[in-house]
Amino acid sequence: MSGSEFRPKGYEEHPELLPLSPDKRVYSSYTFWWMMFSMNTNIPMFFLGPIAFSQGLNPVQAAIGAFVGNLAATIVLILNGYVGLKYGIPYPVQLRASFGFKGVHIPVILRGIVGAGWFGVEAYGGSLAITMIALFALGVPREEILTLAYRVMVIALIFYIALAIIVMARGLRGIGIVASYGGPLLLLYFVWLLAFMARQEVAVEVPEGVPYTSPGFLTYLAVQTNWWATVALNISDLSRGLKADKRTVYLGLIGGPMVGIVIAQVLGTLLGYYLVLYTQAIYGEGIVAPQDIILVAAPGAVAVILGELFAFIAPFSTDVTANIPPIIDILTATAKLSLTGAAIGAGIIGFFLAPWWAVERGPDYVNYVTAFSANYGVLLGPIAGIMLGNYYVLLRGTLNLEKLYTYGREGYWYYGGFSVAAILSLILAIVTSYIYSWATGTLQYVGPLVFPNPLSWYIGVLSAFIYYLIFAKAFKEL
Repeated sequence: MSGSEFRPKGYEEHPELLPLSPDKRVYSSYTFWWMMFSMNTNIPMFFLGPIAFSQGLNPVQAAIGAFVGNLAATIVLILNGYVGLKYGIPYPVQLRASFGFKGVHIPVILRGIVGAGWFGVEAYGGSLAITMIALFALGVPREEILTLAYRVMVIALIFYIALAIIVMARGLRGIGIVASYGGPLLLLYFVWLLAFMARQEVAVEVPEGVPYTSPGFLTYLAVQTNWWATVALNISDLSRGLKADKRTVYLGLIGGPMVGIVIAQVLGTLLGYYLVLYTQAIYGEGIVAPQDIILVAAPGAVAVILGELFAFIAPFSTDVTANIPPIIDILTATAKLSLTGAAIGAGIIGFFLAPWWAVERGPDYVNYVTAFSANYGVLLGPIAGIMLGNYYVLLRGTLNLEKLYTYGREGYWYYGGFSVAAILSLILAIVTSYIYSWATGTLQYVGPLVFPNPLSWYIGVLSAFIYYLIFAKAFKEL
């Protein structure tokens, strides 16, 4: 049954939320591989090296943290993505089985808030790269660009946001086109740049490392895990576009994330780590942002312009594949906007969340990304645990498509459209993270805010999974 033939019961569904039939799928396994790779190969990925370095980790520890953290998130991503591929449904609809027809707004909004934050981070990075190109072309000395670009990049941000709106308004096909080219170019460029810097005769001192139970390593592990704990929830928004056949499950859905996210993240982290080592050895401390490294270290005008151009394309491709879709989910599923209207709304949100009002230099940008990405797992982990418990245990791997699109008691309605089991599990899993952190003395303070232990994503997944199965039986939501 195709999306155009499918008829929801008791309400009028938004066209973007209807199931995609096999003939409407637009992604091959090849496209999905490149989508995962390009989505992952972004400007913040190269901050992971500086983050590991700043926490005192050595290269081996940086690689281990990258592998463990991304593997955990990718397993959840694949399991959730299979539902989207099998049924052709997006994230908001997938959630109806676990949170109830109306209850989906809670996890959709929570995921959207995090996505909006990343949209702002990426938009800032891409706009900064555009600004550096413009100032360099105007003949501004490189050392002055390092300061001036951070002050005037808001102008380029407007251009960046407008371009993102145009791409998103085209839907899945527009995203696939952009995702095929962004990340690989930047990765290849940084490989070349590191090889160039490594040929210079400088003394590079590698940190000795830290204990694996230290706050430094755990914070770093949390950053690596939370990086793709985001898309691990709403991956169905993308996997539903995969052509539906058995080979695609293994080559596309499993192979794409394992190579494009897990392996690429390890390599990208090490690449960023050594770029910072050589940059600091040659040019001194304080140059840690990838855009700054390109500007200072790239040999010649062509290398600078190409590098900054790739530094624009990479975050842009990540925004349109990973960060803007969850915002559009909120605006289409909750606010009932059209796709074009939702794209415009997402652009406005991204503009105000880009830290042009808070960041004045490269190290500030790295610290901003670290503080943000290390702490939002407390919200996303419980949602993942509930989704997995619902589909793979309670429903035993089978969704009723008609119930997903039925408004009322014949659908996934539970109590007035809300799953009490899911909502209680979400709340209690968050509370559990805080209780554990308080008991172990690992609460974290960022200004006036208090965050739980860096491992809150893992605690949230496991505790919410258990809570949900217990409450679903207690409230008879089986």
